[in-house]
Amino acid sequence: MKRLPWHSLMFLLFPVLFMYAQNIEMTKLTDIWSPTWKILCSGLLLLIVARLIFRSWVKAGILVSIISLLFFNFGVYHNYLYNYYIPYPIKNIRLDHNFYKWSSLIILVITCWFLMKKKSTPTKLNSLLNFVSVILIGISLYNIASFHLSKNQTFDSPKYIQVEPAFTATIQKPSIYYLIMDAYASSDVLKNYYGFDNTDFLKFLKDKGFFVANKSHSNYAQTILSIPSSLNMTYLDSVAKTVGTENEDRWPLKKFLDNNKVLKYLKSIGYMSAAFDGAIWDLAYLNNADLFYSTPGSSINMLENELLKISVLNAFKNGKLLKTEPYAHHRKKILNAFDKIIQMSKRKEPYYIHGHVLAPHEPFVFDKNGKPVNPDHDYSIWRPFDLKSDNSYFKKAYIEQLQFVNKKLKETINSILENSTVKPIIIIQGDHGPSSELRNYKGFANNDFTERMSILNAYYFPDGDYSQLYDSISPVNSFRVIMNKYFGTGYSLLPDRSYFSNWDRPYHFYEVTDSLKSW
Repeated sequence: MKRLPWHSLMFLLFPVLFMYAQNIEMTKLTDIWSPTWKILCSGLLLLIVARLIFRSWVKAGILVSIISLLFFNFGVYHNYLYNYYIPYPIKNIRLDHNFYKWSSLIILVITCWFLMKKKSTPTKLNSLLNFVSVILIGISLYNIASFHLSKNQTFDSPKYIQVEPAFTATIQKPSIYYLIMDAYASSDVLKNYYGFDNTDFLKFLKDKGFFVANKSHSNYAQTILSIPSSLNMTYLDSVAKTVGTENEDRWPLKKFLDNNKVLKYLKSIGYMSAAFDGAIWDLAYLNNADLFYSTPGSSINMLENELLKISVLNAFKNGKLLKTEPYAHHRKKILNAFDKIIQMSKRKEPYYIHGHVLAPHEPFVFDKNGKPVNPDHDYSIWRPFDLKSDNSYFKKAYIEQLQFVNKKLKETINSILENSTVKPIIIIQGDHGPSSELRNYKGFANNDFTERMSILNAYYFPDGDYSQLYDSISPVNSFRVIMNKYFGTGYSLLPDRSYFSNWDRPYHFYEVTDSLKSW
């Protein structure tokens, strides 16, 4: 047993476990099963073929391990060596994707030649590879286990107050549409940071009877903080205190989202709920809704996407092979969300519709007319800037996609208002702003918080009475107003405050309310 090439399987498993450990605060443990069985099946097939050629399990295992290491190390090569030059008398050799492909092929040819020529079984090399693979797997398993064992299991779901609704049995309740347009900025930010006048869309909203809170700011700078806060009508101080301000684990926020006060109350008085996979992470889905619509067609989970990005497949056609399908499916998810929202407007029963759409947030996959755009980089929803980065592409592409979102919102709002037998309640809101000037996503220095925290925030009430709303209302108070106005609750409004936290420490809140610009 000791002489068997266990490393051939270990080196196949290691990238999956390593990438899961690196993204553990945002991915589910079950996400590892899909890439694991795909990789293991491919590796076992390759191992059997190599065994038939070399007539030795050890030699076959060594070849499979070398192939595995080369296949999943393009990401390391790209991050640390790409575009460097090796001095050469005639012409310097550039370390690009072609160099990696050809050098990998040469390494495989030399490996095959060595294994074919060697008459004895390379037991020492086999033992060394077994040892190294066990160490690598052990480190990853230790990191995974440490994370899960350290997770705080005493986190309590929020309590909600049972109250008598203002609606009687003879009065039909209105459906509530919470349309979260991810990273949709305020009109002031669009004008002063992007040179774009959003008057046409704002005029459309006002003509339809909406109230637009022109001075609104988000309470938090990250989606997974902002939406749970809004739907629980509270700040997240208690969550941060429970899990710890140094904690990276975002899954308590998922629990806070799934068990939110608003939905619990609405369900208690007869509402149904519907949600869609219009975002990217399971973390941000309200997938415990009564109806949850998944976009049809092939898709890969976040972990598989990260594995593809570090694989040698990214070296072919300069990575374009991996860029088309993810962006096409992303477009489909956005369009599917708008379509489903319109379909929901035709239902007679009262529904809470959770319409979270990852747009105009990047990736920028539409131009202003809705034509497909494939960004020239690996599929990602986050491309952080530094002080030297040119953000001109971001600004141009963001405005293009925002104009398409405006078009879809107009269609959606018209359909909702035309199809609804009972006038609905509609909130159109950014969960946070864009990030062209967010130069330090791991800290506080060199950041412009005004752009990140200034949001679109618009309301449609059936009776047109907006006396309880005001220009600077923030999302934490949105449902407090609605609950008080339409369901007879007695919530006090909270101070409108904005908190920034960096990516690595989401619960370490830094209040930026007083630093936000006002035009």
